[in-house]
Amino acid sequence: MRHAVVTGVGVVSAFGVGASAFFDGLVEGRGAVGPIRAFDARTFPTQVAGEVPPLEVHSLRERLSSLETGARLLDELGASGALRDRKLVFGLLAAEEAWRSARCGPGEREASLSVALGLEQAFLEDFGPLFDEGRIHWDREPAASLPPVRFRARLDLAAEALQRLLGLRGGTTVHVSACAAGGLAVAHAAALIERGEASVVLCGATDSMVNPLGIGGMSRLGAPSPRNAPDACRPFDRRRDGLVVGEGAAMFVVESEAHAQLRGARPLARILGWGRTQDAYRVTAPRPDGASARRAMENALRHARLSPKAVGYINAHGTGTPLNDPAEVKAIRGALGSHAETVAVSSIKGAVGHLMAASGAVELASCLLAFERDLLPGTAHFLERDPECDLDIIGPMPRSARVAYVLSNSFGFGGQNVTLVLGRVS
Repeated sequence: MRHAVVTGVGVVSAFGVGASAFFDGLVEGRGAVGPIRAFDARTFPTQVAGEVPPLEVHSLRERLSSLETGARLLDELGASGALRDRKLVFGLLAAEEAWRSARCGPGEREASLSVALGLEQAFLEDFGPLFDEGRIHWDREPAASLPPVRFRARLDLAAEALQRLLGLRGGTTVHVSACAAGGLAVAHAAALIERGEASVVLCGATDSMVNPLGIGGMSRLGAPSPRNAPDACRPFDRRRDGLVVGEGAAMFVVESEAHAQLRGARPLARILGWGRTQDAYRVTAPRPDGASARRAMENALRHARLSPKAVGYINAHGTGTPLNDPAEVKAIRGALGSHAETVAVSSIKGAVGHLMAASGAVELASCLLAFERDLLPGTAHFLERDPECDLDIIGPMPRSARVAYVLSNSFGFGGQNVTLVLGRVS
């Protein structure tokens, strides 16, 4: 079997730009949720988010200047207004870091791309000229002095930009399976490697809903915590009452172990297994019994040829909502049996928010701490144990431990579930 290994990682999160900023924030047990600055949210029910610190376009340009296509691509994207789409900027930054950290070059240009994205971003100001009497008049022409109305960030634009930035010539797959998309993008990349369809894949996810439509829509659903405070999201805590929206990206270079050895790349982790299932229950609520999520974990362990007792850590989906966390606990107990009593579990969503389509990728990146620093990420704001979530939940600070295998869970709207198994290289 051709084994897939991770050789490069790039992260953009509420801790800042770069994997080191992300890892350092988790190691220090900090939270990065705060007041929204991307737009005036004072009239919104939700006014806090895991927002990426403000980025200047010249900062992006500086970081991408070493790439042959970087400056020209930025000029084109800037002229079209596409750089207003934050997820596009985050994806470019994370991909450049992953590519550079893996020491990829011209020899890896045949790489495929497997990327997860949020849905199209519509900017409210684009519809201003057509909005009247409570609706958008699509048949009306805006005044000549105003820019034409259009969707400036079509769904596949970020994927196209990533491909052009790095000159990738392999096939491209875009995943839009809600909050499970990031994990599925990495699983798809590992499957391409395992089947021999690719030797190198750039994979991961980028998303941002920190905009009026995103925050407003989630608020209408009632998903965010009603408390506008830095500790609004409290995964697995007895006081939990909702999620916090986050934004960012995580990208990985995944390649066959043989290809990595051939070019002298250092593997960070092995991708040993994955499983995916569908709840077929409700659009915005998980199955209360966690049965489908349990099967995703069981399938991932079966693919990895591991027994439940081999798992040393679970990076949980852990949204901090009243419904998700107990259902996930039931899934973990069902999949791991008696071993669920002792396995360490945590969620990083209290620290950086729920990154929606990018959540699975960013959380998978946090699992690399277990192999790189022998640390298991903590659960920000977990202070009061809940009888419904009676597992070994790691508190706000990371826990020192040397583990050989970890699971990472991602569950999305529409009942989509994915679990990945990572293994230590040595």
